Parts: sequence; C-alpha cells; structure tokens
Amino acid sequence: MRKIVLTVIILAVGSQLLAFETSMLNLRVPSNLDGKSLLFEVQHRFRGVLTEEPIENFFGLDFGANVNFGLRYAMFRRFELNAAYTTHEGEYKVGATYAYHVPQIFLMLQVDMQYFNFERGGERNGNFFYSIAVQSYRIANFFSPVVNFGYDGYNEKFGLGVGLQAGFDWWFGPIERISLIGEYYPVLEEEEAVTGPENYFATGLRVDTDGHRFMLQISNGWNTGPRRLMLGTTTNDVYIGFNIQRLLRF
Repeated sequence: MRKIVLTVIILAVGSQLLAFETSMLNLRVPSNLDGKSLLFEVQHRFRGVLTEEPIENFFGLDFGANVNFGLRYAMFRRFELNAAYTTHEGEYKVGATYAYHVPQIFLMLQVDMQYFNFERGGERNGNFFYSIAVQSYRIANFFSPVVNFGYDGYNEKFGLGVGLQAGFDWWFGPIERISLIGEYYPVLEEEEAVTGPENYFATGLRVDTDGHRFMLQISNGWNTGPRRLMLGTTTNDVYIGFNIQRLLRF
C-alpha cells in the first residue's frame, strides 16, 4: 500500500513539473504549459557591480536596477501569447510562440516572433525579434541543455545563446526541485558589436515549488532577455539578479 501511495505522489508531482517547463535564467525554453495557463515573471538585475565597494554600496544594490515584467498566456497547449515591459529604455514587447515536442529524438522545439519597441535618444524605435529554442528532454532526470538562435531585425544581427541546467528532485517540504544553471552568449560579430564586445555569461540557482520558480544569478551584465544578451556586454564585472515566476491555471 505504501508503495502505491508513493508511486501516486511521484506521478502527481511529475505531472505538475511537466506542466511547468524547466525554465532558464534568461534563455527561452519550449513551452509546456497547459491550455488556459498564465505565467507571470519578474526579472530583476541590479546595476551596481557586486564586488565594487560591496559594503558601502550594499553589494551593488544602491545603484538601481533593470526590471522586466512579463506575462505569458497559453491559449492552448504549447501555443502562447506574451507581453513584457522592461524599465531600461522603456521597452515594450508583444509576441507569440509555438512549441513542438519530438519525443522520438528527445527534443523540444519552439519558434518565437516578438515585436519590440524602445526609447533611445528621445525617439522610439521598433522592429521584430525572431528566435528558435531547442531543448533536450532531461538526461537521466538530471541534465538538460538549451540552445537559442535569434535574429534582431532592428540591429540586423544574428545571435546565439547556449545553456545547461543540472538538477535533482527534492521530496521534502514545499520544494520540488533544485537546479544549477549556466548560460553563455558569444558575440558572433565582435568587430561590429552593438552593446559591447564581451561575451555575456550567467550562472545561478533555481528552486521549484508548486506554481512558483525562484532564481538567483550572477552575471557580467544587467540586461535581460536573449535579444539584448546576444548583442554582448561592455564588461566582465560581476552583477547580481533574481527571477520570480508564478504559474496560474484556470
């Protein structure tokens, strides 16, 4: 009887996790949300350098932050509409995504089209960002690599981001899974870098509960989202940030 109860609990938790994809720090991953699900996300990046006079500047927290507020709504399984606002340059984004899972080769794919509009030099500028996300099924329920390919229509630049997460299930208390995450965005055209010539990197920790994701990261930049990060960064100084995701099912 105890084995049956334990098996039911494991399957129940597993189904909840499958309905909430294995999120990364900044990279996009193929959707696995159920239809009529709403995901709210906050990405918060402190602008102060973590290691520069850390006591006086409270580890960089005194210099303000770049914050992204995002919403994703799954109209039906694996098809989503999304909208977001980022405080840096007052950027608005709206888009749509469609994910396709190929279990025969243990891969999940997603195509994404997003319109963005931001203010720079007193003028607003807009264009489209197109991207493809590829993620493997969990390998031995532990590893999961992710790759993003993108094209920024405003800057006329192709970009690439790669990432890896390694995690384990946690069966005690409200925590369901703990994961370590790493991401890397090489600048593909260094001689014509837009934001900066340095490759962006980030590493962090994700803690999953039922309906929530909490992430803490350190990186060499304070921008958010694959489009911005694929354009490079100006420094290799270290910054701190966090993400919070909340999933609502209707």
